[in-house]
Amino acid sequence: MQQLGIKAIIRRKYVHRTSYEAAVSDGRIAENKLKRDFTAAKPNQKWVTDVTQYRVCDEKIYLSAIKDLWNNEIVG
Repeated sequence: MQQLGIKAIIRRKYVHRTSYEAAVSDGRIAENKLKRDFTAAKPNQKWVTDVTQYRVCDEKIYLSAIKDLWNNEIVG
């Protein structure tokens, strides 16, 4: 790479600097209603989700799957 004059692009990692208490008080962090009980007695009783962010070129795209805890099936 040195002979060809090629250099790597190194991106800095983004560090989010918000206090936990501030995030809870203004609604960015939701209340823990499941309390680590990830089982359900019947369908559509408990749904969970997680949001994942991907960077594609210069844009951000988001993926969020919704899972039913009764049978661990992805519903949306």
